[in-house]
Amino acid sequence: MISTLRGRLAGREPAVVVEVGGLGLSVNVSARTAAQLPGLGDEVSLLTYLHVREDRLTLYGFTAARERALFLLLLGVSGIGPRLALTLLSSAPLEEIERALHEGNEAYLVRLPGLGRKTAARLIVELQGKVSMLEPQEAARVDHEPLFAEAVLALASLGLTQRAARDAVESIDRSRFGKAPRVEEIVKAALQVKS
Repeated sequence: MISTLRGRLAGREPAVVVEVGGLGLSVNVSARTAAQLPGLGDEVSLLTYLHVREDRLTLYGFTAARERALFLLLLGVSGIGPRLALTLLSSAPLEEIERALHEGNEAYLVRLPGLGRKTAARLIVELQGKVSMLEPQEAARVDHEPLFAEAVLALASLGLTQRAARDAVESIDRSRFGKAPRVEEIVKAALQVKS
């Protein structure tokens, strides 16, 4: 699995192209992520998700762990593929999508492109209890450090709530890791904090 990607931004249309070690990788991004990217030729760092099909490998990129987490939740719902998930993330602010899912606001969801009533209802049924309402400033504290954001996602996948995972990661003494921490080390340290 490719979790992060760092390289030089070499192109923007239709997908962004990131040059890494002489290779140009095509990465599909939402409008939100595209708006946050630096200029061509500048270094870019993305959290990624590799979608594997029999005939194709497709890479999706995100500047924020929160956006990738919601993308992965959407993919877990029957009838939602990566293209539709990216369209949904491009069509409304993350906070509004999360709020609509959290509150069961089907009327809001059906206004998003590509969603009919049945799919919107399925999203609410399957995700209503899984979407955590993050305050924007809290999400931003973790999002700027991809490795620590990855650790939050890993802890959440182990059963912690998003808030508990974030709090555990933020309470770690980061100076203990040195210049190149590994996600596994961060997760282990966070679990020690929780126990």
